[in-house]
Amino acid sequence: MTPEDTFGLPRDLGDSLTLRWATPDDAEAVAQFNLAMHSDPPGEEKFLYHWTHDLMRGDHPTTKADDFTVVTDADGRIVSSLNLISQTWAYDGIPFAVGRPELVATLPEYRRRGLVREQMTVIHRKSAARGELVQAITGIPWYYRQFGYEMGLDLGGSRQLFWARPGNDEKVETEPYHLRPATADDIPLLQELYLAHLGHSLISRLRSPEQWRYEMFGSHPESIWTLKLKIIQTSDDKIVGYVSYDPFGTAIEITELGVRPGHSWRAVGRFLLRYLRQEAAALNPGRAADKQLTNLTFNLGQAHPIYEALEPELEKQIRPYSWYVRVPDIPAFLRHIAPALERQLAGSVMAGHTGISKINLYRSRFVMVWEDGRLKEVTDGYEYERLEHGDANFPDLTFLQLLFGFRSYDELNAAFVDCYSRDATTRVLLRALFPRRPSHVIPLG
Repeated sequence: MTPEDTFGLPRDLGDSLTLRWATPDDAEAVAQFNLAMHSDPPGEEKFLYHWTHDLMRGDHPTTKADDFTVVTDADGRIVSSLNLISQTWAYDGIPFAVGRPELVATLPEYRRRGLVREQMTVIHRKSAARGELVQAITGIPWYYRQFGYEMGLDLGGSRQLFWARPGNDEKVETEPYHLRPATADDIPLLQELYLAHLGHSLISRLRSPEQWRYEMFGSHPESIWTLKLKIIQTSDDKIVGYVSYDPFGTAIEITELGVRPGHSWRAVGRFLLRYLRQEAAALNPGRAADKQLTNLTFNLGQAHPIYEALEPELEKQIRPYSWYVRVPDIPAFLRHIAPALERQLAGSVMAGHTGISKINLYRSRFVMVWEDGRLKEVTDGYEYERLEHGDANFPDLTFLQLLFGFRSYDELNAAFVDCYSRDATTRVLLRALFPRRPSHVIPLG
């Protein structure tokens, strides 16, 4: 491999430490490292071990062993590691490539030496070489802001339904639906049902047929990333929808649920309430007292059709956490999603807009040029005399919160006094282009 292919690795980091790409021979050591570093309680979350092997064994749709970085000491022991999982997301239907750093860890005695920073720099270069306009990662509060990320996209969010609540113990003489395991032959239909599950999510992850097959049948059965899908059918075997669920803690957690147009979300939801209550009753005798299954958790993001359908029965709402997102070239990303922005504009009070807006991010700037409702160009930078000059100002990386629908312009303006717009037209334009919109992104694991 050429130095361009390896991005300068292996590299001596000093103190007898070496940064290099992993190989298939490292799989067991990296899996044990991730199990030890990420599991809570230590060593018990075996899915981390299986997940690492899945990513490194060579049949994952996008990720191989050499997408892992490892830092080793003089004895060859792994002291730090992370990896890159490439995938395709969509912005209001416009596909874009994403690199997902994951499984980031360093032994305690080697922390605060910049080892993660060294690896993130290499991973970012590799991601850029693949044409990935965005990087996204889940993780602990604040930490990834050090590497150019902003918490700017919904992560999770759920609603709970407790079987003990009066009215949730109904009996029916004949169930209108039944479940069967999904098969490979269902994949074309699952794609349609997946779109129903996503609803009006601004950002979503796209699944290719290859990814459907891998997630259903290729990953380890004990991995949390393995899709355990059931098809929902009527009594005469007509397909109505699909569902994915698994016991987790004291809940049966539903992670995907889609219903075909023309069918009742509420009827399907009430059926699942009854069906999964019976499944919980069968599982509870074998579970510890503090792990008794008491509820359904619809882990389907901040907004989902089933929430409206079952609103009278739902009790507890758990707010979303946040993805960290990194967009190293915001003008390039805006140019890429221009068709989505033009559609948004066309349906707003700014339809047909012509004008120029200078957006000031303080450390960088860009200009949007609109002509008859079309985003003619987005250019990088403009001349200015004072730091605050621009039609709209966004401190740090707060513009990413607006871009990904995480916060509205007015919410950002209320939270940051140096986030404001002097130009009334630009202010209305930003409100029209970037309203607050929930997202539900199911990452490629």
